[in-house]
Amino acid sequence: MLKWKAAKGDALLVLSGPADGITILRQMKDAGVKMKYVHGWMGFWPTEFAQGLGQDANYVIHDGLWSENSGAPGAKDIGERFKKQFKRDSVSIGLFYANVQVLAKAIENAGSVNGAKVRDAVFGGDFKGTVMGDLKFNEKGVAPSPSFALQWWNGERMPVYPANPALWKLKLMPTE
Repeated sequence: MLKWKAAKGDALLVLSGPADGITILRQMKDAGVKMKYVHGWMGFWPTEFAQGLGQDANYVIHDGLWSENSGAPGAKDIGERFKKQFKRDSVSIGLFYANVQVLAKAIENAGSVNGAKVRDAVFGGDFKGTVMGDLKFNEKGVAPSPSFALQWWNGERMPVYPANPALWKLKLMPTE
């Protein structure tokens, strides 16, 4: 930590488990290490990370596969229902819900539950209005979608990327 402080770095990118992520941020605070940007993968997205740090999790960025704050149709609702049932939020529940939405629409489009016909309806197909947004599958059956960057703010995840300035703007950590 003292070497980090002496180096006066602006950013920290880290892959860790939740306990290590919490420890790193607590040690940074205790040592007076101030960086404008902290981005963690894997261990920074569990709800326990934000709970363990409280307000000290504010400004921290983490990865995710989905966000209830993405603005996609029904995303907020599925996120709220998940939180109500499981007493925590999720950075991936939308993926699974969207799979069901795509399957239902593919069956409808195929006019059949025949596996080959449903597959053919998915491959190259467009699926509008899922909780993941509009999905377009290529000829190999892959629907590329962006990875999310989310910022912890008062215990909630706010979307940084893809950018939605009407909903949230990246906040850099104060260094003073």
